[in-house]
Amino acid sequence: MLRHGETAWNTERRMQGTRNSPLTERGRSQALAMGRALRAELVREPGPTQFLRSPLGRTRETSEIVGRELGLAAADWRDDPRLVELSYGEWEGFNWAEIEANRPDALAQWRADPQGFVPPGGETHLELSRRSAAVLAEVAASRTRTVIVSHGVSGAVVRGLNLGLDARAMFVLEKPQDAFFRLLAGREERIEAVFE
Repeated sequence: MLRHGETAWNTERRMQGTRNSPLTERGRSQALAMGRALRAELVREPGPTQFLRSPLGRTRETSEIVGRELGLAAADWRDDPRLVELSYGEWEGFNWAEIEANRPDALAQWRADPQGFVPPGGETHLELSRRSAAVLAEVAASRTRTVIVSHGVSGAVVRGLNLGLDARAMFVLEKPQDAFFRLLAGREERIEAVFE
């Protein structure tokens, strides 16, 4: 599980959700470094591998940079819309200060009840969990090593489902852009990016 590299909106702490923001120069460097680390992992344990990604621009750009390090063509990646980020509805494009100017209790409510909270016009955690669980089940049934490039929250939900966590525990999982995770049945290993 890889998260896309840093985006312009990440630096501004804006809610991206289903909207896009381009990778920054740092984000492209992170993707390159994750590609190097992933290449080393795949060489260490050769075998059939499938490559999935969210179809959003920031994950496509990240996957293409990672893919170049792996010697992949763009066509080697399969877009899976179930991997897109949680939809933040009307909040997409706004930062927390702007959101809380209109709804001061929003973040506190979300942290208190991540399972039940939903941004206006957005997606529930349950909806995201259902689509994430479907992807995870298909990957497990395929019995094929799978590389996934996704997002902060949607990636944390896939990881959390693998770890058997509840929504509150998933909410606080780390979401690095300079490391990724190997998921094994009920556990995960963090793998650091390789910067030169």
